[in-house]
Amino acid sequence: MKSLNITEAIKYLGDDKFAVSLENPEYRRLLYRIGNGTDKSERIGRFLDLDPFNLSYVFLSMADWHPKSTHRLLWIDHFSDGFLSQKRNFLKILGDDLPSNHLAENPGILLGPLSDELMDQLAGTHQQRTEAEELATLCILLSVGNWDAKLLTSGSTDYIEFWEGNIFFYSESIEALHRATKILNFYGLKTPTK
Repeated sequence: MKSLNITEAIKYLGDDKFAVSLENPEYRRLLYRIGNGTDKSERIGRFLDLDPFNLSYVFLSMADWHPKSTHRLLWIDHFSDGFLSQKRNFLKILGDDLPSNHLAENPGILLGPLSDELMDQLAGTHQQRTEAEELATLCILLSVGNWDAKLLTSGSTDYIEFWEGNIFFYSESIEALHRATKILNFYGLKTPTK
């Protein structure tokens, strides 16, 4: 797992495909550049109101939805730093003694490549299993903290967005959206987005 600043994250994803809107130190929205064509992505989403015991499995399934054998980039669009913020807990997972402005300076977190059998706790290397657990924990914290974030991979226009308690899967592929629907239904996420 490695923290990336804005320049490093955009370089990883492709500066011809992504840009960042800098609204304030806590709000750095990652934008997909449509270019000359039209964005053909569709989305499916649900409100995240599931049994807390399933949270880790939902987030691992989401990471598994992305192409195999590739890194995942968790981008923090917006985080809160007030009372009951999850920022300190989030930073503890990223590293020891990080400065309080670390997320503002480094909104990207690069993980992986993760195991092809992400849902199998015995598959992959020790490092892959550790990073999968860290990814699930980071997603839990940002969801509890009501942060806005995206989970992406390089070379793919498919991504997952966390926004105000909702989870959205974006893809140009009908098959990928069907797989996303199966994940949402399997874990009982039935409440429409709010």
